[in-house]
Amino acid sequence: MKFRVLVAACLISMGTFAHALEETVVTPARYAQSLEEVIPSVVVITREMIERSPATDIAGLLRWHAGLDIGRTGGPGQQTSVFVRGTNSNHTTVLINGVKMNSATTGAPALEMIDTSVIDRIEVVKGPRSTVYGSEAIGGVVNVITSIHDEEKSADFHVTTGRYSTDEQGMHLGYASDRISGNLSFSQLQTGGFPAAHDSETNHGHNRDTLDFNIRTQAGAGELQFGFWQAEGNTEYDSFGTDLDHDRKNNVMSVSMSRPVLDNWKSALSVSRSRDEVRQNQANFLGNEDYALTDRIVYDWKNDITFNDNVLVLGMSLADEDTNSLSFGNSYKESTRIFSAYLHEQFARNRHSLSTATRYTDHEDFDDAMTWNLEYGYLLRQGTRLFTSIGTGFRAPDSNARFGFGGNPDLKEETSRSMEAGIRHKWTPQTFVSLRVFENKIDDLIEATLIDPDTFTYENRNVDEARIRGMEIALGHQSGAWDLGLEGIIQDPRNETDDMPLLRRAKRTLTGSVAYSQRQFFVQANGLVASDRRDFRDVKMPGYGLLDVSIGYHFPYATLSLKAENLFDKDYELASGYNVPGQSVFAELQIKPM
Repeated sequence: MKFRVLVAACLISMGTFAHALEETVVTPARYAQSLEEVIPSVVVITREMIERSPATDIAGLLRWHAGLDIGRTGGPGQQTSVFVRGTNSNHTTVLINGVKMNSATTGAPALEMIDTSVIDRIEVVKGPRSTVYGSEAIGGVVNVITSIHDEEKSADFHVTTGRYSTDEQGMHLGYASDRISGNLSFSQLQTGGFPAAHDSETNHGHNRDTLDFNIRTQAGAGELQFGFWQAEGNTEYDSFGTDLDHDRKNNVMSVSMSRPVLDNWKSALSVSRSRDEVRQNQANFLGNEDYALTDRIVYDWKNDITFNDNVLVLGMSLADEDTNSLSFGNSYKESTRIFSAYLHEQFARNRHSLSTATRYTDHEDFDDAMTWNLEYGYLLRQGTRLFTSIGTGFRAPDSNARFGFGGNPDLKEETSRSMEAGIRHKWTPQTFVSLRVFENKIDDLIEATLIDPDTFTYENRNVDEARIRGMEIALGHQSGAWDLGLEGIIQDPRNETDDMPLLRRAKRTLTGSVAYSQRQFFVQANGLVASDRRDFRDVKMPGYGLLDVSIGYHFPYATLSLKAENLFDKDYELASGYNVPGQSVFAELQIKPM
């Protein structure tokens, strides 16, 4: 398919998330807000969108939204990154039900381990959220909300099969009453894969088991919640021509108790624990089996106080992070304590709205940090809203950057300042357009710097300055059975010290979606066009275009779907030297007896 044809197809479409305009989101400020009134750029991916996608992990869902560039070193299970609005892959905080899962060892989240089948909803905030979520959220936040069942009793089962010997099975069970509700989900994925690297002839497979359990119950005047999510699996991969494999386990557990103090004051205490484990199954040239471990415990006290149309949120948190790693003879074991206090305020009067946020962070290994956000919106006239914001971000270097391969113990923390302005207009309740311009300046950006090209040796260094400027547009329309969407971004992610583009980030991206849904069937097409990108060793990866299509038919108690990924079998790269899936067709049967 010619690029110009795909661009034209995208331009015809307008707004995958148009129907979500009246929805409520919690991720931007950690309390419920109308999506239409939120000032930051927010993407909502619903369960309906997820079920229609051929994606087996979260990266396959995120890539259909402008400003969310994906890097991947092969197929399912291979190392996967997301670059939000041109920032680094470790500048995005990824949450599972509000709990951070980023590895403190590598700084990055294990996107490749987040299975789509247990996800109910994804909320993505583009722009700095360090004031809300602490270190790492310089570029944005991805909040994965797992399955929620509000029905009194519910159950569904699904099986999927397709190219590359891919098979998946899963189930969801749910129960809800006036006093207690909960759900249990399980999925199992196996794929034979394909050669991860261009010069490999071995298929690199992946298997993954995912378990999710949530329960919520009334406890006197308050509410008690418990949640547990875990993904565990094995991935085969290529390392400089050698076939290897590693085991990986990620889990998140949380317990929270909330109760009203006064009619307008709700207080909540929570304890969460997240673990990230990677264990190599082959010994390196020193005879060691490498590993990287993260264990994080967070205690949080949060208070929501409302008065008239205003909201005040204040609280504090204490995090204990333990990291332990062995990699090619480099070993370390670090323990870090991080204390934070935060204050968020939202005021609304007549046509004006103002949000402020401040966070003080006392990091054991680095200087204290004060981050803040200021956001202002003005209702110009009915349906037209102007907005502007400014905010700061902070990220402490992860343990690998300081002590691992290519590590530099003298690294400084990264800081950022971001500005944004825009307009959002609704022509009708079903049609909208938004335009945003933004700039994110990052000081002391940490980059892997090539020291010796012959030995491919790198050292992590603080780049003096990086600056990302851009413009983002979104259009949306919903009419009856049609749901149409378009998103586009023009950005310049640049290392201003050497005046070079930042790696693996496209300067121009256009995405579009067209969905037609009736009572008995649906059809959906997603299109994407991305410009060229620069990779390590100054390699230029050409631009590319993709098209995914899915169709489904609803029987009384079952749905049969056919899903095609990379429909026109385009050859492209998300990381130089690594393969991506070719044209792939999958069949899925979902049974809902209740």
